[in-house]
Amino acid sequence: MFYIKPNLKNMSQGARLEYIREVRHMTKEDVAAYFGFGGKEPNKTIREYENNTTSPSPSRLEELTKLYEVSVDAIRKYDFTTPIEEIYYQMWYEEQYPYYQLNIDPDRFAGSAYNINVYNGIQKWKKMRERRENYEIFDEEYLEWKLNFKL
Repeated sequence: MFYIKPNLKNMSQGARLEYIREVRHMTKEDVAAYFGFGGKEPNKTIREYENNTTSPSPSRLEELTKLYEVSVDAIRKYDFTTPIEEIYYQMWYEEQYPYYQLNIDPDRFAGSAYNINVYNGIQKWKKMRERRENYEIFDEEYLEWKLNFKL
């Protein structure tokens, strides 16, 4: 069996939603059916989410996390007010540019609890990257870990 990852178009919430839907091998129609959308264009809402025309409400976002089996932090909009958003942004960047090197200056994260949380989260992530690079885990396992990462 082959594992083919979809392409992440950009870092927007809509692109991330589309990416995860494709990772889960779902169509827009599958998602529309899950939510019971009907009418002439049942997948219109999903298309609008993925095109960033509209954003899912907080309750719809929670429902999407259940359907896609991901952390809400993986699919929400980022305003970079929490450490997890800083980490997830870098993780998503890695999906666009798989071979970029993550170089973190530990001194940059000294001081505040916020910075320490970001640093600790990145250290956990780096350990998982090493496990993948050393073939201790498969790419699919690594992606699942990232999509469900919590601080």
